[in-house]
Amino acid sequence: MGKDRWQLMPEGFASIIQQMAVLFSIIAVGYIANKTGLMGREFDKHISKLVLNVSLPAMILASVLDVSEIPSRSDILTTVVLAFFAYLVLIAIAFVFCFVVRCRKGMRGVYRFMLVFGNTGFLGFPVVAAIFGNEAIIYASICNLPFNLLVFTIGAWFISSDSEEATPVRVSVRTFATPALIACLVTIAFALAGVCAVPFAGPALSTLGSFTTPAAMLIVGSAMANMPVRDLLGNPRLFAMAVVRLLVTPAIIYLTLHAFVSNAVLLGVLVVTCGMPVATNGTMLCYEYGGNSKVMAQGTFITTVASLVSVPLLVLLLG
Repeated sequence: MGKDRWQLMPEGFASIIQQMAVLFSIIAVGYIANKTGLMGREFDKHISKLVLNVSLPAMILASVLDVSEIPSRSDILTTVVLAFFAYLVLIAIAFVFCFVVRCRKGMRGVYRFMLVFGNTGFLGFPVVAAIFGNEAIIYASICNLPFNLLVFTIGAWFISSDSEEATPVRVSVRTFATPALIACLVTIAFALAGVCAVPFAGPALSTLGSFTTPAAMLIVGSAMANMPVRDLLGNPRLFAMAVVRLLVTPAIIYLTLHAFVSNAVLLGVLVVTCGMPVATNGTMLCYEYGGNSKVMAQGTFITTVASLVSVPLLVLLLG
């Protein structure tokens, strides 16, 4: 795989659009399941706990233990550093956005979460493969490690510290000591030690982790069903967030890093993953920490719909 240039793989756009369609179909099933009584708020909370504590940690571990090849230690460290730097930029953008649009208390945490954390797993991986080829998935996997570390620390703090509940959830060390965070730290250690392709354990974790994506999509769809149809489109502030999330943020990441990153594939992976829709586990974290699941579901819906256009547009602009 050349590192000095990249181009859209054959049928790349069709693969991207197809993946978006898959996402919408599962969300639609969750919506219908809620309307027919198969899912509901309490059921969604229990499934959210199962995903956050069991299947998601398995998916994280499988990102290293179920692959046959990983980059060198120096490449891993460089990618991790760049990914963390990108998230620092995203966090700064989120705080500036909330100040500019004057998000009220009780909403700031949700908006900050939506602007920092994108759907880098379910959508990010297949989109990266469609654009750069399957060889680039390892870069996406490494870039996803800081996501899993930060989403259960900074992300949980965003939501819980600005909860609309009368008594905000207190964030402590115990709050952050989640199975997903522990799995993330173990995964980074395995990657640095060169451990991969572990027989039985890798495939088993991958199979268990595969439950994460459909479960998360179903929960998002069910959460949407709890709102009137007219509320799904949200408000102008949500549309502004979507523009920043999908187009402005990846553009800033590109302008910030392109002069320092000679590996064009790595730069492209960073930029494209930063332009993904809102992370679907945001709705689950709202259930867990008392955040506004309605606004989170609206943001997820709007950015996912818009990404049908924004992702191909982003690829064209960067290409």
